[in-house]
Amino acid sequence: MSKYFFLAVFVFGAFVSQAQIFSGMTEIERSKKEGFYTYLGSEEKYAIESWKNYLKKFGRVENGKGGAINSFDTRISSISKNSFPLLSKISEENNKTKLFVSIALGPDDYIQTGHAQFKEATAWLEDFIQILNLEEAVRKEEQKLANLTSQKIKNTKSAERLLRELEANKKQTELLTKKLEEAKLEKEKLLANQEQNKLDQKATEDALILQNQALESAKKKIKD
Repeated sequence: MSKYFFLAVFVFGAFVSQAQIFSGMTEIERSKKEGFYTYLGSEEKYAIESWKNYLKKFGRVENGKGGAINSFDTRISSISKNSFPLLSKISEENNKTKLFVSIALGPDDYIQTGHAQFKEATAWLEDFIQILNLEEAVRKEEQKLANLTSQKIKNTKSAERLLRELEANKKQTELLTKKLEEAKLEKEKLLANQEQNKLDQKATEDALILQNQALESAKKKIKD
């Protein structure tokens, strides 16, 4: 059972890994060209750079009008023993990156579905797609690394900020503690002064009573 299961998984993986390539027409260099196209799993700017680098392995690459990417002396032995013109264009279509390729092996002899070299041409294109997918995987890992690095920097800055705030809080706490101690001493001093004031008041009242008594005694002596 497991043998057939792994075989099925392998066949399924091989099937989904193949790109979908279609025949069609598009405008390149201000004229309609027949050819084939596929959609790429990468942004347009990355796909263009990667496609140019790939084409350079098979001929001289030129930038054409309207975003065309051409090679008029392309040599791909699996497709033809002779050199041939290759016109291509990468563009955005419905939020997807589209690659169109037009290969003419002769006058009005464009490779499309049913052409004798269609299988070889699509296999050659799939080699590029695999390279692009590997590059895209690297970009994604680089982006993940960049995100983690950015997050690390943010965390470090946050830790430094928290440390500064804790230090400021510590100083503020020490200052408040000092003020509380000073306030406590001031309170104790005020309480002591209050108690002394009560004693002074009592002494004054006692002295007043005695003085009144003395005054009454003195007055009484005069009357007597």
